Amino acid sequence: MTTDVTAPRRRSEKSRLAIVAATRDMLLERGFDKLSIEAVAARAGVGKQTIYRWWPSRHALVADVILDYADRILRPIASTGDLTADCCAWAVDLAKTLTTARGNAMLRFLTTAGMEYPDTAARLRAGFSVPLHDTVRNRLLTAGLGEDAARDAADAIVGGVVYAILTEGRAFAPHRAETITRTVLSGARGASS
Repeated sequence: MTTDVTAPRRRSEKSRLAIVAATRDMLLERGFDKLSIEAVAARAGVGKQTIYRWWPSRHALVADVILDYADRILRPIASTGDLTADCCAWAVDLAKTLTTARGNAMLRFLTTAGMEYPDTAARLRAGFSVPLHDTVRNRLLTAGLGEDAARDAADAIVGGVVYAILTEGRAFAPHRAETITRTVLSGARGASS
């Protein structure tokens, strides 16, 4: 008996890129709640089955699109010898990114996913939230802050900027991230003395 075995279809990079671009654009236009796999497939020029072959759900697709964009945010903090200036510059850049239309949409989805979809939230935390926090914590550790002070200061810097942007949306003035960072670092240095 002969079995006809066909090679599995390879993922088309062109289709994948079209799906990612369509998802990203539609998130900005419609938001997550009004995003459907059918609409993404139509805009990307692929079948729904193509999307479901690569992503098991709408949440997984959006998480991948957001994590792809997160690479623009997850940058190390420069080390020029001036801890405060380095952290302030990084925090202002973070605020500028999260107050763009795309960055703000990403932040809103991260927040929503964290409350509603545990599996997607865990993936987003591991790929974005934890690395973002660790970027600040690691820079503070290399500057000589103790483990607890570095962890707490990283919580306060990242949390302070992100909370303010979630509260104020795109109206948040990015230069305020510098004030938040200076305040936290001043307190962290005082606490570790």
